[in-house]
Parts: sequence; C-alpha cells; structure tokens
Amino acid sequence: MSHPRLTTATIAARIPYANAAPFYALWGDAPFAVRNLAPRELGREAETGGVDLGLMATGDFLRLRDRFELLSLMGVAARGPVQSVILFSRRPASALGGALISVTPETSTSSRLLKLLLNVRRGLTGIRYVRGLEPTQADALLLIGDQAMRTRNRPPEGFVNTFDLGADWLEWTGLPFVYAVWAVRSTLEDTLKSELRAFLEASLAAGLASLPVIAQRETGPGWSPAEMEGYLRRFHYRLGPADLQGLSRFESLLGEHDLLAAD
Repeated sequence: MSHPRLTTATIAARIPYANAAPFYALWGDAPFAVRNLAPRELGREAETGGVDLGLMATGDFLRLRDRFELLSLMGVAARGPVQSVILFSRRPASALGGALISVTPETSTSSRLLKLLLNVRRGLTGIRYVRGLEPTQADALLLIGDQAMRTRNRPPEGFVNTFDLGADWLEWTGLPFVYAVWAVRSTLEDTLKSELRAFLEASLAAGLASLPVIAQRETGPGWSPAEMEGYLRRFHYRLGPADLQGLSRFESLLGEHDLLAAD
C-alpha cells in the first residue's frame, strides 16, 4: 500500500512576525504550499478549510480543537514580558474602566488575554474593544508582533503608559503564556503528520542554530541586531511542562468567562 507524501496539496500558514522566524529556516525548500497570514487571518482560514497547519494563535487553537490538534509540542511561549504584545494607553491599566480600546485587526489571542487582565483580574467595567481605530479615537491601543515592536520606542502622542500583557499574566498566574502553537488538521493522514513534524523539527533546529543570522535579518528600525537576538531568546519554541500549565490555565479562564467564541 502506498503512503501519502507531502505535496503542494498540503497548505501551511506562515506567520510573518520576527518572533516566529526561527521556525522557518528551511521553508525556502518547503515540500508543501505556503501562505503568509497574520494570526487572526490564519484562524479564519483554518476554520474554513484554507490551511492544513500553521503556527496558530492559541485562542483559535482552543476554539478549533474539534478540527485541529497539536502537531508537536512547539509554539511561541514566554515567561514574562516579550516587548511585542503591548497595550499603549493614555492612562494606567487600573484606570481604564469605561475606556475605548483599539485592538489591532491581526490579533486573535492577545485580545482575549487583555479582556482577562482588565475585566477579570482588575474587575474593570464598561470597556469597549473596537478593532482598528485610529489613535486619536482611542484611550488605548493593543498592538502585537512587529508593529508593537516598532511602536514601543515611539508611541503615539499622549500614550504615556505601556502595559506588557505577558508580564501582567505572569504576575497574576505565576505561569508562562503560550501565544501560539503548531496545529495540524486532525483529518490529515498520520504519515503526513509525521513528515510535517519531522520537517518542522529540522527547520526549528536549523533556525535556533543560526539565531544571530536570523536576528540580523529581522532587525528593523529602532532595534539593533543584539536587541533582536535578545528578543528572540525570550521565547520558548519547544513547550515545556510550565508552558502547558499556562496553556491549560488560559483555556480554563476563557471557558469560565465565555471568551472562547470567535472574536
């Protein structure tokens, strides 16, 4: 009996953020089709059948557990601040009751995390979360990924407070936060999953072995290669027991507060 092999019929999503770059060291020769998608777009495409695997935002993975499973214990996690999941605000987080918060259209997980940190942890009420507002319209801005990194040193005028969601999660729970996981469509053949897992492991190993080169390539305005390398080293790309505890705690809180549905 012939076994399935990876072809361009298998569609993988690539997150074009610096913190995901170590996973893609070998993707120039990927034996599958590749689509570049922001986290929230990836979740939507996964839901409608447009992708078979990807570095899926944790919020979407938990929402789509009936169709997707972990490909391997790999993802993007960190214990404490990460400098790229940030709320820029005109006033302190504890004073954001009744605020109008602009949420980047790219996020699927951080928007849920922010609601837990403001509404649940701090008990704030009356907050409105609206996607894609201009800074002049908002009391606070939730930005993620490279956009947050670019904004960190030059926030919009009046946004004098910065709130790192990963740092606040650690202070609240004592656990790392898992921002994304490698997920695969459950209905794919087991042989395909095994081949995908092996390729991904090899690509991550190559990426971690060449982290200074990746940092040099990913460095943007306002950051030095050394700062970028330090940033990349903040993340856990292979998930350990504490990361999985953090993932489980996030899932429990989302369920308890009815935040698992599509955002």
